[in-house]
Amino acid sequence: KISLGMFSGSHYDMLMDYPALMCAIFAYVVTTVIFMLNLLIAQLNCSYQATYQDMVGFARLNRGKIVTETMPAVAKKRWERFSGALRLDE
Repeated sequence: KISLGMFSGSHYDMLMDYPALMCAIFAYVVTTVIFMLNLLIAQLNCSYQATYQDMVGFARLNRGKIVTETMPAVAKKRWERFSGALRLDE
């Protein structure tokens, strides 16, 4: 309840009577908040990586689509000259 802010204010007044307990609760709340923030950052990072991989895959598919749509428009002589200039058979 303390970490989520559901602990009522009157109970905090009772905790002030016990300073050691108050310090322990404070340390617990800080630790919990840091853990939750780290968990959120990890989830966002994982989500970003998955989105990036999808984006790269779609970009490759679009490039392949452009190449396959363009190939019929290229003259055979020009294609042979281009592929010969690449020297792929060496």
